[in-house]
Amino acid sequence: MAPGAGRGVRACVRVAGLALGLVLSAGGASAGDVDKARALFAEGNRMVEAGDYEGARRAFLAADAEHHAPAIIYNLGLAEERLGHPQAAVDAYEAYIAEAGAGAELTEAATLAIAQLKGRSTRLRVETVPPGQRVFVDGAPLREPSPVSLLVPAGHHVVVAQGAAWRSEQDVEVKGAGDALTITLRPPGTDTPLSEHAGPSAIAAPAPGRGPAADRPPPAPAPAEPAEPDGFVYGASFAVAPYCLLGTKTAGASNENAAGPSVVAGALVDVGVALTERVELLFHGYAALGPDGKPTYAYMGGPGLSVRIAEPVWVGATFIGGRLETLVKGTPYGTDLVFGAMTHVGVVLLRKPYGQWIAWAEPSFLLTELRNDNTALFVPFGFGFRSF
Repeated sequence: MAPGAGRGVRACVRVAGLALGLVLSAGGASAGDVDKARALFAEGNRMVEAGDYEGARRAFLAADAEHHAPAIIYNLGLAEERLGHPQAAVDAYEAYIAEAGAGAELTEAATLAIAQLKGRSTRLRVETVPPGQRVFVDGAPLREPSPVSLLVPAGHHVVVAQGAAWRSEQDVEVKGAGDALTITLRPPGTDTPLSEHAGPSAIAAPAPGRGPAADRPPPAPAPAEPAEPDGFVYGASFAVAPYCLLGTKTAGASNENAAGPSVVAGALVDVGVALTERVELLFHGYAALGPDGKPTYAYMGGPGLSVRIAEPVWVGATFIGGRLETLVKGTPYGTDLVFGAMTHVGVVLLRKPYGQWIAWAEPSFLLTELRNDNTALFVPFGFGFRSF
């Protein structure tokens, strides 16, 4: 946790009573709105204490939508700060100060937080030629068209400018030391000047060159949120699956003894729809080959659900039908065509405006009666891309 994070969390908890008091005492709101705001605010505080800052951010936004109170905005700033969103955090803290006033209980804490955020961030100014274009930073659309400035944390960022019939992208590395950086994006195929920065702590790297805009169709609209599922979802991964086959219950059968462990490797594809930004309905398909006796192969697929339980973590389950067949020292082993299940745990390693790169594991089985066929236990591991 960053320096001062513990104090921030405690301040969030301390202000819970104040914010709820404001919500309850404010006029012009229905009892239902007040109750919803109170419940959502309490839920947000619990999430802050548990370290689920994205969940807390959503809860505070929902609470403020039900019934506004300045202290809710202060806690929203705290959640944005913990998520590494310095501009959103500063906006929330400044909004609290403007509304609550200089003498409010949390104004001093908000003022200190603003100074600390600006001191460990880089002020990025994005200009475009021509001006007035849409700008996205790490997939998130900025409210204002270019030229526009915002605070960004130290590290790697992807800046995209989108015009009526063109799209330009630039990778930026910043150290986040209270410095400033200006970049200029132009339609592909035109000269791009070097970025201008206020100190040696910021380095801008132009994205690889692309052909003239006239040679390409107009780009698809950029997503409204950074790497958030919306509508049609598809992806592909390379997967390696260690497996073993259980022995049959038929005494004297050639495949009576268990076989393995061994491995197959191949491609896994996902196609489906995002029901919400946290829930996806997918068709999961996997086909693979192995190095053992020929032929050694596996194929399977079926419908499943994938749920995001935390900001970078997806879990899910799939009902599958398929088979796995091999030869072990000349003896056939396999499942025949049967049903089974795949579970899924994935971690987002890299986000782009158009999707996510995910590493995942899927403990799975294909179930047989163990009379003539062998039940297969396997765990595909993979890395791939899912596009939204």
